[in-house]
Amino acid sequence: MNKKQRHSIVTTLRNYPSFPVDREWIEETSHGAAVELHQAQATRRTSFTEFYKAQLYFISWKVWALQLLIVAGMGVLLHNFINHPQGNVQIVMLASISAPLLVITGIQTLTRSLTFHMLEIELSTRYMLEKLTLVRMSLLGIADLIGLILLALLLNMWIQTGIWSLLLYLLVPFNIACLGSLWLLNRIRTSNCGYYCLLYCALLVIVQIIFTFNYSFSLFLSSVTGLWQVLLVLSTVGIVYETRGVCRTCRSLETASRIQF
Repeated sequence: MNKKQRHSIVTTLRNYPSFPVDREWIEETSHGAAVELHQAQATRRTSFTEFYKAQLYFISWKVWALQLLIVAGMGVLLHNFINHPQGNVQIVMLASISAPLLVITGIQTLTRSLTFHMLEIELSTRYMLEKLTLVRMSLLGIADLIGLILLALLLNMWIQTGIWSLLLYLLVPFNIACLGSLWLLNRIRTSNCGYYCLLYCALLVIVQIIFTFNYSFSLFLSSVTGLWQVLLVLSTVGIVYETRGVCRTCRSLETASRIQF
């Protein structure tokens, strides 16, 4: 296209009559579009129950199967120790090993985004990263607690120990495993953070095994029940504190992503 043709086209476009703009009509159109968008989003809004179900499906079936396998396998193992000379104490100590094992099964789910470099994808979803993390933590925690309660019920049928005492001996190791894992997750935000949690829980299991076969009866005397209760309260407070730290970490990651993008 030469200069003369270009000038002719520009002149024609300038002389082309334009229709008058109705400001009121434009505002009405914009307002109507905003209302339609709001109504469409409201009809597609996910309820709290639906959101929980969606996250339940997000967790791999292998996690649930592994948790069930731990509870069932531990039940069979404990049943074989019923007639052991030091039966009651050693059965309880063996049962407590299942607590950190259950925590181990959920670590990969909580660290999957960092391990597989998928954090940017989750940050781009419609749900806040904080909400996603808390829901997944609660689902895994509920499943772990159900498993520990089932073990406590089995033990209560086999040995002469109160159900509340059995739950106390199971919940304290569980809380310690959770507390240590949350502490690590709050301070190590790399793709290897899950492995540090696994290592911590594995060391906790090894310590429990050593205590189990060294017959540390003094740990389960009625005189030290108060100490177990104090440990349960302190570990629960620590879990709440570290969970708040997880929330702060998620919010900081979301803020950083908005600044970056």
